[in-house]
Amino acid sequence: MTPFFLFLQFVCFYGLGIYVILKKNERGIFYLPVLFFVEKIVGVLSPAFLYYGLISFIIVLQIVRNSSFFKNNIFSFLLIIYFFALLTQSENLTLIRPFFFSVIWLFLLIALIPSIYAKFTREEVFKELCNACFLILILFIANALVSTVYKFSPMGMYGITKGVMYGNLWAAAFNTLSTALFVVFLKGITERKHMYVILSVVSLFFIMLTLRRTVMALSAFGIVVGMLTLMTQKKAKMVFVMMGLVVVTGFVIYSNTNFLQEFNERVELRKLDDRALAEEKRFIEYDLLYADMFVYNAYSPWFGFGLFNSAGNYGNGFLGDRSLHGDIPNLLHSSGIIGVLLYLLMVGTAFAQSIKAANRYFDKLLILFCTGSFLVYTVTGRYTEIASTLLLFLVLMMPLAKDEPPTEETEV
Repeated sequence: MTPFFLFLQFVCFYGLGIYVILKKNERGIFYLPVLFFVEKIVGVLSPAFLYYGLISFIIVLQIVRNSSFFKNNIFSFLLIIYFFALLTQSENLTLIRPFFFSVIWLFLLIALIPSIYAKFTREEVFKELCNACFLILILFIANALVSTVYKFSPMGMYGITKGVMYGNLWAAAFNTLSTALFVVFLKGITERKHMYVILSVVSLFFIMLTLRRTVMALSAFGIVVGMLTLMTQKKAKMVFVMMGLVVVTGFVIYSNTNFLQEFNERVELRKLDDRALAEEKRFIEYDLLYADMFVYNAYSPWFGFGLFNSAGNYGNGFLGDRSLHGDIPNLLHSSGIIGVLLYLLMVGTAFAQSIKAANRYFDKLLILFCTGSFLVYTVTGRYTEIASTLLLFLVLMMPLAKDEPPTEETEV
């Protein structure tokens, strides 16, 4: 695995990062999710200051060219100030460093996106998004293949010890894939790029074997929403062509692999049938936090307990050292009611901007997918997985890009 990780670190991270700085200018924002995803595959990029420094430098370049970007979303600015204030009360800065950097970057970028999109056409934005998502899926499949060959699975995900493995990827790190697949599939069917459709189907099979239920469901949802973009009088016949390509590609993979057997074995390992919805720990979290804040007065409901320090510090240790998973409980424990309100106002502003700018059937389908994904990932967590969350907002706010006169070929 070492040569593969070295390739990822020096070519796919530092190489791509330098290329973005020198060649992409403000379009570099589209490739940040790729860089974040590479970091997840490698595990830990060393030395850490180069990782934080390169990402921060790319973001600072965006800020310099869009100095008044906070006017797009004032709640982003307030949330950043509030989190820095809470940081002064944190006892272990090293422990929370990766989470703190991730959310500050995210809050900045959510406000930056409208300013950058206003300078480019939808076609340009969609092209760059597709390129970034294409890279993410290629990296995902390459990582799975190499990890499988070398039987590399240090996280021991769900007790899986054979078959397809995913290396250092774990839990919420897979969240990025559903949005990336949606964008790549969308390009494939709207522009008749068969390679993109095939890549989407292959990626879907690999995603299904992760047994990450939310990612699996949202990936399938993305395929359905993508198909809906063709449901117009002019393109209705294309639905059958693309569905045929999807079915044929799926059949070839299914008939030439032991996918079904491996999938069934993993379902048994995860024991999904034994877990009732009411027993999901993510839903228990809400009751535990309510009791902490309003029954036992264990910590302030307004300001929370402390930034990203939930493991063992809620519910009187009822769930052991398990950290809070859901986004709302996590935010509530970290920053209290004030933090939750500011976050929801920031996110609500971004969605409102996109909805207001949506003037096409295509735009509305984008918002439909992003709304479904955001709600699901908010319940399951985690917003600190910046590759996934940032990519979601980059797709969501595509309607904010400059409009173009629709033509018979381009109107979707």
